[in-house]
Amino acid sequence: MARGNGEGSIYKRKDGRWCGVVTIGTDHKTGKQKRKYFYAETRKEVARQMTELKQQLYNGKYIEPSDIKLIDWLNKWIDGRKQTLAYNTYRTYKGIIRNHIKDELGHLKLEDINTRMIQDLLNEKIVNGRIKGDGEGGLSVRTVKYIHQTINKALDQAVKEKLLTDNVCKAVELPKKQEEKKLHTWTIKQVNKFLKVAKDYKYYPLLFLALNTGMRRGELLGLQWKDIDMDKKRLEINRQLARTDKGLIFKKPKTKTSQRTIPLPDPVVNYLGSHKIKQGEKRLALGQSYNDNDLVCSNSIGNPVDPRNLYREFKRISKAANLPEIRFHDLRHTFATTYLQAGGNIKTLQEVLGHSSITMTIDTYSHVTEDMLNEASQKISTMYNLADTN
Repeated sequence: MARGNGEGSIYKRKDGRWCGVVTIGTDHKTGKQKRKYFYAETRKEVARQMTELKQQLYNGKYIEPSDIKLIDWLNKWIDGRKQTLAYNTYRTYKGIIRNHIKDELGHLKLEDINTRMIQDLLNEKIVNGRIKGDGEGGLSVRTVKYIHQTINKALDQAVKEKLLTDNVCKAVELPKKQEEKKLHTWTIKQVNKFLKVAKDYKYYPLLFLALNTGMRRGELLGLQWKDIDMDKKRLEINRQLARTDKGLIFKKPKTKTSQRTIPLPDPVVNYLGSHKIKQGEKRLALGQSYNDNDLVCSNSIGNPVDPRNLYREFKRISKAANLPEIRFHDLRHTFATTYLQAGGNIKTLQEVLGHSSITMTIDTYSHVTEDMLNEASQKISTMYNLADTN
């Protein structure tokens, strides 16, 4: 008579070791029973392992080992999320898998991966993880956390799909946050020098707005005239231009706080007014050749500006102005730093930048907020003109 699931037997082998056998099910293709074998030096140890397996079978928690390799599962997992992820996020995951996981752990079966393997991988990456062509040294804490996040989320899904009993990535200790790198920004003098040179370039409107609003590149490229109220001196962020595998598209901002209202000072309102008139003249001159997308800043025929073209022009202008090299995103930091140094309110800045919390704003611009706190301390000390009471 065939044994039922969870039934088993223990016997002593000729070599002196003990062996236990538990029936775990039936092979649906062959109709034959499937068994799991345990080996140990003592009968007690074999019995313990068998009891543990029987309990899993009884509770319905037993999962048969899978032959799928980690790299195959990672690729299957990320491709399954392609439609729900932003294009750049999807590309980041793919790059992490290809550059930092595939060669190190990708060949191993899912069931063979353990916590120590993942921990060793992260430890090695933080010390010596840069790929060829990027120089020597370790990866940033942020990138190492991305590696952990990628493996962790993929294994979470494997548990949900009953390929694994648990996620061994949960027990990994993440590297501690490194000391924050100093922001690279320009001074007011450098900003004025940049804008003076930039006036002779076609994407000046975008660069002018970046330095006067703190908008992100995608938000600048997606800004339409209907988002601007010249009378109230406000603009609203309702969309961004994003690159996907299908090309450039307009999409909603990534988070709720990114959909926000930004105040416009008089010089910006005046500039936008004259810019709109010039743009209208160009539209009339081109006639049907102009694609009217209502964009505040477009290419020569009215279509969205490619983010890469804007970046290239920004670099050319910076070089022509003989200014320190910074990223395009650092124009946003330059705006924020200058605003705070001018006595701007930190809570207002949080809302203008679209940060999810004021803590994020304070942490990012701690070098400026520290000076603000010191200044506040001086003001508090003179509020009541208290005399020395000692």
